[in-house]
Amino acid sequence: MDNGEVIKGPMKEAVIAEPLQHAADELRHSDMVAGRIIQLGGTPVTEPKKWYDKASCGYEAPNHPFVEDILDQNIKGERCAIGFYKKLLDTIQGKDPVTYNIVLQILQDEVAHEEDLQSLYEDLEIMLKR
Repeated sequence: MDNGEVIKGPMKEAVIAEPLQHAADELRHSDMVAGRIIQLGGTPVTEPKKWYDKASCGYEAPNHPFVEDILDQNIKGERCAIGFYKKLLDTIQGKDPVTYNIVLQILQDEVAHEEDLQSLYEDLEIMLKR
């Protein structure tokens, strides 16, 4: 089943495309974080089942296929990630400049993701004349 079967409603192609673009950034983020964990002598979590236990924001399956619900869900996830990375920056500021810069870059991407999704949501509202 492709995303076109999961997402329904106006602007579905744009709503499908945006998270796919973000996914490439998320993969890059995981590579950055895993690389830094290894540099610091740690071991990244490599078992997908354990990711759910370690995730700060969790994962909510797209059970409601309508574009508005999908956008709400993704915006919520981006806002959670933004909050997490802001707290992490506060914790490591002045202690580890390399990790700080990695986290700052990730935070900037997450803010851009949230803005992209919010713009789509606003366009949808205009289209639906709310």
